[in-house]
Amino acid sequence: MSVALYITENWLAENASLTPGGEVHLPASSRLTPAARDVLNDRNMRIRYTDDVGRVFVDAVEADNEHREPRQQVHPLTSSATHESAHCLLCQQVVGKKPEALTHLNATTMVVKSDARIAFRGRVDSAIAHAVLLQTEWLTTSAPATAQRMLADIRAALGNVLRSETLGEPMPAIAMGEFDEAQLHALSHDPLKYLGHDHIVPAIEHGLTVARLNLLRTVIREAEVAGAHAFIDKDFSISRGDILQALNRLSSAVYVLMLISWTHEKSGRNS
Repeated sequence: MSVALYITENWLAENASLTPGGEVHLPASSRLTPAARDVLNDRNMRIRYTDDVGRVFVDAVEADNEHREPRQQVHPLTSSATHESAHCLLCQQVVGKKPEALTHLNATTMVVKSDARIAFRGRVDSAIAHAVLLQTEWLTTSAPATAQRMLADIRAALGNVLRSETLGEPMPAIAMGEFDEAQLHALSHDPLKYLGHDHIVPAIEHGLTVARLNLLRTVIREAEVAGAHAFIDKDFSISRGDILQALNRLSSAVYVLMLISWTHEKSGRNS
């Protein structure tokens, strides 16, 4: 019988991105200490447990005893334990077999694949892919641990964007490391004052890390533009201003991380 891994506050700090409103994935055999659960609850984080074959579980009920916590298996992509029938947004009829021209807008509604919201989700999906690729590359390099945690926060926030839009939930505040939204805005607008280096226009002399981060930044900006098409109507009414602002702050966060990475690399060259 496998021995349970107890997840503590220290374990979370060292192994998880604790972005408020985000999601944390833990081994299926693990148990949270009360203090660790408080950390996640205070940040309004969703807890998912994954076993060796990729099955995903959630806590079925609250349990504060020392016995095994009841868990419920859910779909690994939707995190839902049930299957709901979907209907066409145009004709309102239940869709028995999904045609190639339609796709899910949510669990119960299907739209044409050219819908602006679907295009938006595709852009966010691309941004997540770029962030994960960069995270993977940094695992094999000497990227500072602080920078790796900041990148993990960006990845987590992009996931929050996708979840928030898909489920119609409010977008959690953006943070990267110790910087909140207001600080990220200030850092990105006056980096010389706060970071000791003025604005940069990415060029070959800045190296691969800055180039990769800049690519991520541009993909996030493309997602923001796609969001503008999806959430701003012809009368300039904005339906998801929280998401548009989040993406704007995320592109600023990546730019700040570019500057931090560049100044760190320069200091290493000069030491």
